[in-house]
Amino acid sequence: MSDIEPVQRQFGRIAAAYVESATHARGEDLDRIVTLAREHGGDRIVDVGTGVGHTLRRVAPHFRGALGVDATREMLEAGLAVLAGASIANALLVQADARALPVPSGSVDVVTSRLAAHHFADAPAAFAEIGRVLRPGGLFVLVDNYAPEDPALDRFINELETLRDPSHVRNHTVARWSALVEGAGMRAVVDSDVLVTKLDTESWMARSRTPPDRAAEVRRRLAGASRGRSRRSGSPRQPSRSTS
Repeated sequence: MSDIEPVQRQFGRIAAAYVESATHARGEDLDRIVTLAREHGGDRIVDVGTGVGHTLRRVAPHFRGALGVDATREMLEAGLAVLAGASIANALLVQADARALPVPSGSVDVVTSRLAAHHFADAPAAFAEIGRVLRPGGLFVLVDNYAPEDPALDRFINELETLRDPSHVRNHTVARWSALVEGAGMRAVVDSDVLVTKLDTESWMARSRTPPDRAAEVRRRLAGASRGRSRRSGSPRQPSRSTS
């Protein structure tokens, strides 16, 4: 079995839920991506792990050409309707592995990736590929969930995420996300603002269609967690900028 099949299987059956998901369709973090991409400018932008295209819908109008790449066909099919609904005519959606982007080297001004990298089976390889396609001086904007530096909290959050969604790979710490970016030859600049998304447990699990037994275990762990741990088990996001 390919290491991206769990992602394709999971998101292939729940693509429709992401079209209307408020967490994905809007947010301060999405606004921040648009601002950074627009300020950097250029002709071409690529959104990696585009899902149903919410980020692409917002950034594409600021570029001559836009490409959204995702591993799951059903997510891209749903994305066609999202882009059409926003009258986006300059964006193309392509099914591809993040480790093999169908883009020439050094040809992209901006790459974005929002709430996708924690599903990457091989984040170092995916980030290296992003570094490959960026022009010198290009911009990579990464927004994703992160784990606390406390090892116990790190383990608690990542185990909870995997119980809820088996395609989850890892929420890294901010330091580790930065190291992954820099390991791909880019310079990481972490935004000072940490954006926190409050999640309702039941709708969070409903979106991922968490099986009843696993959902019960998620509830049990949350109910038994300390106050501090429960508070940290939401969805903090850390925007970062990387330049090639």
